[in-house]
Amino acid sequence: MTMSKRYVILLHLSFWILFALIPELPMIFPDRKYPLYYYYYTLSSQLLNVLNFYLVYFLVSIDFLHRRKIVVNLLKVLGVIAFFIGVRLVMLVVVQVYFAGFDYQEVHIRFYHVVLESYYSISFTLMAVLIKFMIDWFRTQKQKSELMARNKTSELALLRSQINPHFLFNTLNNLYSLVYKKSDEAPSMVMKLSDIMRYMLYDSNSEKVSLEKEIEYIGSFIELNELRLQEGQFVSFDVEGDIQSRVIPPMLLVPFVENAFKHGRKKYKLPGITIRLEVTGNRLDFDIRNYLHGSATINKDQQGGIGLGNVRKRLDMIYPGTYTLDIDQTHEEYHVHLTIQRV
Repeated sequence: MTMSKRYVILLHLSFWILFALIPELPMIFPDRKYPLYYYYYTLSSQLLNVLNFYLVYFLVSIDFLHRRKIVVNLLKVLGVIAFFIGVRLVMLVVVQVYFAGFDYQEVHIRFYHVVLESYYSISFTLMAVLIKFMIDWFRTQKQKSELMARNKTSELALLRSQINPHFLFNTLNNLYSLVYKKSDEAPSMVMKLSDIMRYMLYDSNSEKVSLEKEIEYIGSFIELNELRLQEGQFVSFDVEGDIQSRVIPPMLLVPFVENAFKHGRKKYKLPGITIRLEVTGNRLDFDIRNYLHGSATINKDQQGGIGLGNVRKRLDMIYPGTYTLDIDQTHEEYHVHLTIQRV
């Protein structure tokens, strides 16, 4: 929410046209002859209106409503009102004596004069407070929005940085195990890890990546883990719908796949992990199931559920109110279903 200098100037001009120029149109284009002193009074009154307005305008701010400053600011405003009421009454006397030709002893300040000049001073004081409050409020909202955007960007970067080392740590452990056993699958695993690292280094720093790249990444991740498990049919991964021209935050879906491998029950039933990704219109559905060991509890593992916790935080920030994440666990099966309404 922004209010540039151009709009501030336009607001001020509109105010003076509405409250100063238009009411004086009969004086500018008179249908009858007014006394000369009346023009002097009108001009002097408008100059005092301008001085009154901008003195208050630069004295108060949005802190006018702050508890600790309200008394000080209120005294300032009341002081300005009292000062300009006095100045206006003096101006009234000066105009009558020097421009209307009245004798000083013939000039009388009546009650309605005090009421009229008080009305002008109070009106332009309140208008100055209102306009200053509105402008400061817009500027404060802009600053808050910019700060929230910076905090959101920083937090998302932190969450991604937490996901990447978590995945890398597990993968290197698996690679170490294959190398230690002198497995023939180690070179292939290194190549898959290279592909994955390229994605993580060059693409995951973007706010959004193409859904096709994310799917390719998941496919490489699955192959990498199937090499480790030495079970080529352990995962069933199906993709349906139009995935082209769709974008998604990088590394958003892989924590679910990672947890399925980490906690899935091996050598039990094939496929051990079933993954289905479907795009219908702008909606994305991601469904993943895996078998569990009887005592497995995914959200209380040794890493404290880093991946899944981060996914929830990222979803809350990027898709607030436009996603659903359902997680069901039985003694035998773990099921995650994510729906994003707009991708």
